[in-house]
Amino acid sequence: MNELRIFSIIITIILAVIIFYVSSLSMPPSQETGIDLSIPYHILIFFYFSFFLFIASSSSKPKLKYFILTLIIALLYAASDEFHQLFVLNRTCSFSDFLIDSLGILASSLLFLKRKKK
Repeated sequence: MNELRIFSIIITIILAVIIFYVSSLSMPPSQETGIDLSIPYHILIFFYFSFFLFIASSSSKPKLKYFILTLIIALLYAASDEFHQLFVLNRTCSFSDFLIDSLGILASSLLFLKRKKK
């Protein structure tokens, strides 16, 4: 396993923990300050999470089945993040947040595909 894949696995795990931690907060940080940063947070955190997940799961010869599997894993993590919030005080499961997460995942997948074609 090369150093880039190991680094990407570590970053992916760190981002997954950050996502879980922020989802565990009973009041999102953006509501404490009065500034709503939830949309940029959702897009960016899932962009980076899925991008590093794509790198971690890729090989020297990209295969469509691994790309699709990685995409499904990222989307399932976004869905599980919203489901997890059902059990957190003052939080709700939001389909719109899932769609925003998916936007970040889609953007990173397009960037990853563009990067792989070069």
